Amino acid sequence: MLSSDLLRIKIGRGKVMPIFCTSDFGNGTDYELANKLIMFFTNAQKNKQCKGDLLKKIFYLESEYDYKLVRGLLALLERRSVFGQLESPSTIATPASIRKKLFEESSKQGFALSDSQRRSIIQKIANQMHIQSYDVETMMWGDKDENLLLTKFDAINPKDLILWYNLSLLQTLLFKCTRLEFYVKGGLYWKQVLRDVKRYGLMYNLEYNSGDDDDGDDSIKCILEGPFSLFKMTDRYGTSMAKLLPSIVGTPTWKVNGSITKNTDSGQKIYSFELSDENTRGFLRSRMEPTFNNGGSILDDGYVYDSAIEAAFAKRFYQHFVPDDKFGWKMSREPDPLIAGGKAMIPDFLFERFGRKVYFEIVGFWTQDYLDRKAAKLKVLFDGDDKNQKGVDLLVAVNSELACSQIETISKDKIFTFKKEVSIKPILEHLRKIDDEIIKEKIADTELVLDENNLDVISIKQIAQKHAIPDDATVKIVDINYPNQYMVVGSYFISKEKTAIVNDSISGISKFVEACSVMALNEIPDSCHADLLSKLGYDVIWNDLDPNNATISKK
Repeated sequence: MLSSDLLRIKIGRGKVMPIFCTSDFGNGTDYELANKLIMFFTNAQKNKQCKGDLLKKIFYLESEYDYKLVRGLLALLERRSVFGQLESPSTIATPASIRKKLFEESSKQGFALSDSQRRSIIQKIANQMHIQSYDVETMMWGDKDENLLLTKFDAINPKDLILWYNLSLLQTLLFKCTRLEFYVKGGLYWKQVLRDVKRYGLMYNLEYNSGDDDDGDDSIKCILEGPFSLFKMTDRYGTSMAKLLPSIVGTPTWKVNGSITKNTDSGQKIYSFELSDENTRGFLRSRMEPTFNNGGSILDDGYVYDSAIEAAFAKRFYQHFVPDDKFGWKMSREPDPLIAGGKAMIPDFLFERFGRKVYFEIVGFWTQDYLDRKAAKLKVLFDGDDKNQKGVDLLVAVNSELACSQIETISKDKIFTFKKEVSIKPILEHLRKIDDEIIKEKIADTELVLDENNLDVISIKQIAQKHAIPDDATVKIVDINYPNQYMVVGSYFISKEKTAIVNDSISGISKFVEACSVMALNEIPDSCHADLLSKLGYDVIWNDLDPNNATISKK
């Protein structure tokens, strides 16, 4: 975005419109100006020209072109530039050190009232610092902004510069926004935009409407509170809203409309604006080439979680559930919207297992109006009043410092509070209840027959994966279908016939490793050895860390 003093707009009949650069690439005056500025920067970098001389040449253009446009393009090109000091011929000779010595010597000799006196002082300092007198004169003010040299310029073509300027201009307009509504069409696009809305911490309200076009696309209307509607952090919030713009205009079909405040002679007035992909086609796009700000990228954000609270919760979740477990609980961020009375809410997390979905929302610090809207949507979801979202399983964690009683009292079973971090315990308890329901369903629906070629030692996980059922359900189904025939040892079924043979074979053995050898001969997996000994009534006594010194004894 640009500074507010460089905003170019036209106003009429209560509406405001940014003055974009024309889309007549290659022929228009805007393209001509962009090309001239790029050439100025390119030549300045090639010839190591100082910033002051470069700016003088550019400021001459202000009499020929709109000065706000000249300054706006200049600001963008400066972000792609690196200015530095003239390389010193001596490590001790810096602009500051040269000035210090010159002023000290001048104070000793008195003011230099003639060129010869001036040259004498300069030559003396040059001799002291072992540099040429010319270097003293050229370096003494080398650290001043206008004397810095253009050492690096990331070149850009005029068309991309104009597109970048247009986007920045619209971002600058949004910085003064009191309210913004935007529409995005197409299911592949709105999810990313809404993810960015939450990632930038914007206060929003969503409406999800079925498309009435022949292609059947859907659209989402998102209402954002503008920075000028808040009491605090307007600069930071306005910047976040401006950052969202590339996500919106990067979609094929979009529309934004809103209102901004503007100071006039008669006081502050509110003006409306409206833009879409149709009336900006050809001269507004979202993605620009990498730019430089003293050598650093200024376009990448790199956020993953909306807050440290969400990141910490995700970490605790994966301490209980393995992400690679094919049939375990899976967690995903910001799933498809939940519809509540024509409104849409995107929870922070979704937990899925065997087709069962549990949504989870963390309500942090927001304005009271936002909390009221959130409470209304949650009530619709919990009451099941919306025909599109009946049976939604939603859990909500509310920051206890919000004192938001209208949320906390909606459902005592599904809403809990937190202070510094969200407890994983209520989530685990809820998921375990669902696990019990899943197990009951799988027991009733699954026909399980064991492989007759291997009935002594059977992997529980292999059977579970073969029938796409939980491990716990596998254990219960085998217990029902094959009563009193198997013992669960670790992650295996071992027939009681096999365990009886092992029990007889290790009778009289006192060494742990010898007992393990007997079990290995009977094809008992290594991971089951200690557990099987315990189930057969043996204690393993570890005398030290060496398994060869371990013994077993009957309990």
